Amino acid sequence: MKKFDSVEDLKADWKRIDQALIPVDLLCSMPQPECKGLTLLTDVMINATVCKLGPRVGQITAPYSEGIEIVLDVAETIERRMRGSESGRHLETSVRSLETGASIEVCIAATGYQGAPAIDDCVSFVLWAETGFFEPPNTLDDRILYVRDPELYERQQAVREAKRKIEQRIKDLRRELAREESLARSEALSNIMLEHERVRNLSWRELIAEHESTAPPGDNISGSLYDLRISLLSMPAPGHTIGHTLERREPKEDSK
Repeated sequence: MKKFDSVEDLKADWKRIDQALIPVDLLCSMPQPECKGLTLLTDVMINATVCKLGPRVGQITAPYSEGIEIVLDVAETIERRMRGSESGRHLETSVRSLETGASIEVCIAATGYQGAPAIDDCVSFVLWAETGFFEPPNTLDDRILYVRDPELYERQQAVREAKRKIEQRIKDLRRELAREESLARSEALSNIMLEHERVRNLSWRELIAEHESTAPPGDNISGSLYDLRISLLSMPAPGHTIGHTLERREPKEDSK
């Protein structure tokens, strides 16, 4: 805990932190629960060894890793909660690189009772930072990659996006191919059924004539019809008993 030479020094430091945490115009409009929480946040910041005020009024900065800082905008977090944001207990935070100067917003959300004062979540953030940011969200790592080298990150993102589009296109083509194959199978089945019905309605002579004049089967439909004709021709002809074999007439030789 920070030591003070006198009560006056403590009061002065308390006032300094109070004014740095909450802009005057916001302080005048804050609801009572937020005002009560300010006392705890100020007390935590007085004894903080990691977090520091700034860079602007209403903000707190905490080092995350080498050259990387996380900035909590206390004022914007409170104002956003006062406006009745629908995104839950979301903290207005950003991550920045001291080396590149790049900065980007990062999604950090508190858990628990949704109606809790925003400033309570700010207190939790400071305590979390003071203990070394235990179990940080995955989104934070992604944002750190960005601020370390924005140009490289954007190129890698472009490559990932192009790869995603290619993979999605392949999936779409496979679905389209599967749909076309399904339609083709349905159409082929329908054609086979129609052809089967036509063949069954042929007369005995028409059946023999078609079978003798048809080329050997070359696809599924012609093969199926060939098998059907063989099956029908294996049955006795009208007026013949089962087992009677039809004599095939040889073509007459041309008279000379």
